[in-house]
Amino acid sequence: MKYIWLLLILNVRNNVTKSTDLFGPNSPFYNLPKLAAISKCYFASKISHAFTTLFLTFSIICSVGFAAEFAPRKANPTEIRIVPVRPTPEADNVKVTLQFPKNEQVMYQQPINVQIRVLGFPVGTMSDFDRKKQVYNDPMGQSIMVFVDDYHPIEIYKSFVDALDPNNLYYDWTLNKDIPFNLDEGMHVIRTFPDRSFGESLKNPGCFAAGIFYVGEQKDDLDVDLNGPYLTYNEPQATIRYTEKKPLLLDFYITNTQLSQDGYKVLINIDNTVKRSLTRWVPYYIYGLKQGTHTFRLQLLDEKNKVVPGFFNDVERQITID
Repeated sequence: MKYIWLLLILNVRNNVTKSTDLFGPNSPFYNLPKLAAISKCYFASKISHAFTTLFLTFSIICSVGFAAEFAPRKANPTEIRIVPVRPTPEADNVKVTLQFPKNEQVMYQQPINVQIRVLGFPVGTMSDFDRKKQVYNDPMGQSIMVFVDDYHPIEIYKSFVDALDPNNLYYDWTLNKDIPFNLDEGMHVIRTFPDRSFGESLKNPGCFAAGIFYVGEQKDDLDVDLNGPYLTYNEPQATIRYTEKKPLLLDFYITNTQLSQDGYKVLINIDNTVKRSLTRWVPYYIYGLKQGTHTFRLQLLDEKNKVVPGFFNDVERQITID
């Protein structure tokens, strides 16, 4: 703008003595309309530039704001990651039957001996899958997991009766184990399924068995419905000391329902910090847990994200990582 006024001053000085006509061709004001037009264009360009800058700035701010508001949040805000993995292949002929105690039988003496018949699944051998190198692998081999109420599981590795078919391909085992703790009078529940040496449960139909028995008195004093949906926590276990160098296997059993995004799901809570809804019944790897003691909590949720009533549907365990 200062250059426009300088041109006007020079024009006046050069022409003021040439004519007394203020608006004639020789007048210093003869070019004033042109200068005014130039000034007007100058101001217009400046204003246009200012509005353009302001609009772009506002657009960027709005874009960033909306993106921050509507962008999906990460499931795990910390360095802990929970990753679904494929189940290991399973044979179709595996079957588990709870033979003793009989369903709704009343027991009067302790310790109580549990007997389980297992078809098509070898116990005490190592699972021959790559997963055994990826996570903790039990040196005792494959086992039958026995859950009494909500106690930590009992693992059975050896059989009472062993039988093979002529081709040594079909296993028929009768496993037995005394419950290593005393039970209170009243109602109790047994759940059982086969388990890989690295802790993954077999999930095909026929691999799970459950029953109710009583000690001393037949009274239903547990909130248990074996015909309704319920959860069985499997891995990781509190009795194993895990290493920081390998991921942890997360494994659980779902009975009488299926998991989906808009239906039933399992909520995992680690150290009351990391929470995630699991909508697939598969094993999971957990990465990023540091040395020390960690609290795991699993809850079975219904389609309204409410905890399903039941004794087994809200489970908490503490595990240790060295």
